[in-house]
Amino acid sequence: MSRLYRYAAKFMALALALSTVCTLNVSATADTDADVQARYTKTIESDSWENWPAGPQVYAESAIVMEASTGVILYAKSIDEQHYPASITKIMTVLLALENLELDEEVTFSHTAVYTVEAGSSSIARDEGEILTVEECLYAIMLESANECANAIAEQVSGSIDAFVELMNERAAELGCTGTHFTNANGLPDEEHYTTSHDMALITQEAIKYEEFRKISGTARYTLRATNKKEEELVMNNHHYMISGNTSTRYLDDTVFAGKTGYTVAAQNTLVTCATRNGMDLIVVTMQTLGTSETGVPVYTDTANLLDYATEYFQKVNISENETNFTIGQSDLFDTGASIFGTSSPIIEMDSEGYAVLPVTVSLSDADASLTFLEDQEDDVIATLSYTYANQTVGSTELYLTGSSLQEFEFGSLNADETTESGTNTTQRLIRIDLRIVGLIAAILLFLLILILLLRKIKKEYNISFRFFSKWKQKRQERRQFGNPDRRRYKSRKRKNRRLFK
Repeated sequence: MSRLYRYAAKFMALALALSTVCTLNVSATADTDADVQARYTKTIESDSWENWPAGPQVYAESAIVMEASTGVILYAKSIDEQHYPASITKIMTVLLALENLELDEEVTFSHTAVYTVEAGSSSIARDEGEILTVEECLYAIMLESANECANAIAEQVSGSIDAFVELMNERAAELGCTGTHFTNANGLPDEEHYTTSHDMALITQEAIKYEEFRKISGTARYTLRATNKKEEELVMNNHHYMISGNTSTRYLDDTVFAGKTGYTVAAQNTLVTCATRNGMDLIVVTMQTLGTSETGVPVYTDTANLLDYATEYFQKVNISENETNFTIGQSDLFDTGASIFGTSSPIIEMDSEGYAVLPVTVSLSDADASLTFLEDQEDDVIATLSYTYANQTVGSTELYLTGSSLQEFEFGSLNADETTESGTNTTQRLIRIDLRIVGLIAAILLFLLILILLLRKIKKEYNISFRFFSKWKQKRQERRQFGNPDRRRYKSRKRKNRRLFK
């Protein structure tokens, strides 16, 4: 009987323990779901921009959509909040490698590169003394998020990881990042290693200027050759579900050309995605994404919704083809019909590759334009034409002097040197005219004309008499009326008076 009581007591204790655990789990799940819901309903700053299309709610704590070629921000949710980036840090690592190394350079893995990564973190298990090329390291970093390869690249660029970290922070500042501080090359947890979704968009914007980055980051699968330490090849798969269908084909998107995943317990899910839609290169960054018991981790759902939002509600507009407020009249500049300037080229031109990104319901004429002249002219750029809409910068273009300020004009044949179709030899004399000087002279003459007209108007309206002009004209007239005989008599009397006074 006593044995039965003991079994019953153990059973009751076990049931109580299971009940406590289940209660804690339910409570934790409830807390997590509440936290996720709070993030989901968090304010989207871009929704408050006047006449700006309302964006979708996302589960990420922070999210941004940027058009890469213009830098225009289309969607903003806490974009300047600082968060742990996890492995999307490696975009900066790869950028610095492309800026400072050759792809065929050999990289030898040091003891530090291999053995200073956390056990169980992302790796392709390289050994100390193993040799890969820079290109192979970059594939390992972007596809398999290999931490030891990021360390090896850091040492290859700067000699040490610490020196490379300094370079990372310097480069981030140069790109306009204001909320970023890196402490390592791979994104492993560190309280002093943080960034913002806005800053990550700026870093990615610079990275995708390199075709090598686009190629490597957009590769679904890459086979790493055998090395001096490994006899077998290694097949590496991209972890980004919108690029690679190795794990799941649910989110595959053929418009996505680059991206990087990230995850740590502290950072949660982070994701960078680049896609081309409607002629726009879109960068989507989401940070600190939690999942729920019902939705799972919606990091790719968030990104897909943001890409669809940008595609549906925005358009990319060529400024030179649509600008009406600042008409340069490129084809008519200095065109005077039959004059020698009739075939001249314009002095000032608008960059044909300047763009603005606007809501689809808005035209370029609805945006506010401002012209800024540059003090330090580089590459003959003399001014920048910028556009704002809803108090947001939406695009810009440059005005520049044409490549050659000297134009050649034909004034007919003067000498017989060149053979024409009729068999006679003629030489055409070319006169070179510096159109910049012509323009300067024209501006000076115009200024003088305006000044004269202004003075005449002032004199007429305010009855101002310029006496010194009147006196000068009167004396000049008197001198003209004073004939030669009178002048001789005047001079004679003058000499006689001098003699009398001696």
